Amino acid sequence: MKFRYLAALTILGGICVVAAHSALFASSPPSSISVELVAGDKVIDAWVVFAQEELEQGLSGVLWLGENEGMIFVLSKQTQTKFHMKGVTIPLSIAYLNWRGKILKIEDMDPKIPERIYEVPDGTRYALEMNQGWFERNGLKEGDRVRRKS
Repeated sequence: MKFRYLAALTILGGICVVAAHSALFASSPPSSISVELVAGDKVIDAWVVFAQEELEQGLSGVLWLGENEGMIFVLSKQTQTKFHMKGVTIPLSIAYLNWRGKILKIEDMDPKIPERIYEVPDGTRYALEMNQGWFERNGLKEGDRVRRKS
């Protein structure tokens, strides 16, 4: 666990702990670690998730996200991660990123179909969940890059 935490810090280039989330929760927050990311001209305040129990919880219990808030999942190279919407009440969009932050694929996720499985494309090291339509509204598409705010 300690090694994965250090690896996540290294991969993201250092994590800034930020307590400025405006999300509304039905349960406890998904993670106590957050990072500021940049996508296009937008700054994203994202929870960082890398522990298995946090990966499984994801945004379950979150009732509302601010416009530029989300969650970034740090994925292990060795696992075949899949995403679902069980316990999630808000519609989301997910961007799958490679190790350099390049967007490989973006898809919408529907909380009304919680049993649907969202397959992670090969080469994915991060997955960024935002409010549904966020990437399109901000002109982001496959091939664009998400990076840590410097």
